[in-house]
Amino acid sequence: MQHFTQDTVPDLPPDKLPSMAYRSYFLFVMVLVSACVVSERYILFVLVEPIRRDLGLTDFQIGLVKDLALAIVYIVAVVPFARLSGTWSKKGIVAGAAAVWSVSVLVCAYAKNFWVLLLGRAGIGMGDGAFTPPSQAWIADLFPPKQRGTALSIFLLGASLGAFAGPSFGGWAAHAYGWREALLLASIPGFVLVPIVWFTLRDVRPGLADGSTANHLVRQPFGVAFRELMAIRTFPLLVGASALNTLLTMGMISWAPAFMERTHGMAARDAGVQMGGALFIGSLVGHLLGGPLADLLGRRNVRWYLWVPMISGALAVCVGLLILTGPASRVFPLFGLQLLIGGLAAAPLMAVVTGLAPVSSRSTAVAILMVAINVIGLGGGPVFVGWLSDALHPVYGENSLGMAMRWSMLAGIPSTILAYLASRTYKADAEAARARLAAGMAPMGAI
Repeated sequence: MQHFTQDTVPDLPPDKLPSMAYRSYFLFVMVLVSACVVSERYILFVLVEPIRRDLGLTDFQIGLVKDLALAIVYIVAVVPFARLSGTWSKKGIVAGAAAVWSVSVLVCAYAKNFWVLLLGRAGIGMGDGAFTPPSQAWIADLFPPKQRGTALSIFLLGASLGAFAGPSFGGWAAHAYGWREALLLASIPGFVLVPIVWFTLRDVRPGLADGSTANHLVRQPFGVAFRELMAIRTFPLLVGASALNTLLTMGMISWAPAFMERTHGMAARDAGVQMGGALFIGSLVGHLLGGPLADLLGRRNVRWYLWVPMISGALAVCVGLLILTGPASRVFPLFGLQLLIGGLAAAPLMAVVTGLAPVSSRSTAVAILMVAINVIGLGGGPVFVGWLSDALHPVYGENSLGMAMRWSMLAGIPSTILAYLASRTYKADAEAARARLAAGMAPMGAI
């Protein structure tokens, strides 16, 4: 039988929320940090073909390096760092994470074989896993519920910027200098951001924006916290829907430049620029609109926080089928549309997860969500497409990749169903979360 432990967060003064000027600056820095790690994840997408030729890798090996290695180590890192973010400085964890992924990009740049490249990508996953839970919990600590969806939308601009910068810069730099030099240059922003985070941002009390005045948060064993979070009916349904939707999206996006080169004969440089632009504009608009739209519609009916992801997931499947069956001229505009539609769901999803979890368990709730997304979506989706492409190659030749990408679209069906089921339980769970907070009950989860 597991028992409560008395690990607590550091004592912090019961101060008021920082000024809006500071919180705006905080969001700006966090956008840059998020853009940095997302660009490191995406840059390899446009370097697939030169790396494959240079190191003699198969599509399955590329899938392992590009996605699965990163996802597995992310999973290993995300839960421990989620728990540590309550007892350690969030500022320190975020700064350290940026240092780790920047060094790891250098390892990739100097890789001479599959295993070293795998190690470098795993290091990026470690940094990403350490960054995600404390960053979202930090935002929730600084912005009250009525502003949280909008704040998270702004934070997600970093993902949009990174999705643009990684492929666009990578495609250009690889053409001008080579893929190794592209990775060397890509490592620089992370090293610049480390001291900015460490010296200019500050930690605040967990739950400050929710009115929490407790100096200490009791931390339960992870198993207890996990069971309690899973007992919130909406939570596991939403985790499943999000993971399957990510499988659909990443099964498409991670192979898009290679698909364009093999199916439509487009050079990696051109594919990288066009893909980066499409991802940036689409996700930028989607992320900007998603949070405010959910905040606005949620005032009428709180279920809109789940209906927005449900509708966007279904529409993304339709757009994906058009991408794979149409001419080259409409592929990247449709990718942009697909990212716009999918981006509408991101901020509402984060707002629901951080809102349903007790104040003390926000980082753990985010970690559980990110584990599922990385196992099923970011890791499983691209690797499945790569494996299926190799299996279909004897029959379809270079068109096997496009056929494999079509199969990934099937994930949209269960994703939409799970999102709908989550919307049916969300109202009651949200009311229970508000009642728990208002009653000042002891936190029931782990940080």
